[in-house]
Amino acid sequence: MSKNPLPKSRNTGMIAKLKILIVEDDAVLAKMAKELLAEAGCETSIVHTGRAGIELASEKKFDLFALDIGLPDMTGFDLCRDLKQRHLSHRTPVVFISGQPSDEHKQRGLELGAADFISKPFDVAKFVPRLLSHVKTNSVAPLKSAI
Repeated sequence: MSKNPLPKSRNTGMIAKLKILIVEDDAVLAKMAKELLAEAGCETSIVHTGRAGIELASEKKFDLFALDIGLPDMTGFDLCRDLKQRHLSHRTPVVFISGQPSDEHKQRGLELGAADFISKPFDVAKFVPRLLSHVKTNSVAPLKSAI
């Protein structure tokens, strides 16, 4: 019997879909991440710029933000800082997904409040469990990160 990583709704006992915002300018990578998360039962939104990420995060509540560092209009660090200052998203976990895995970038991301830093290319089998390990719910414990 496989365990579903999604939390059960407190009122209905139904599985609640986790809502994840991916801000990634690489359309192929974003689509692959969305498909992997959809297989896990997540509702995923994709945008390709920081500004679009800010706008969508202002309109809709998300359970997790997955941010690229190298966005066309701003850095993922600037986007993280902005999201962490917003009332509705200041407690939402942020995970950086980047092809720039320097220790300096990792440290900067963590200092801004990011929960994790996943380097590209990433292990497809470990991607979803690692992302979802940072989603905190009242009804289930987070997954343990395999990495």
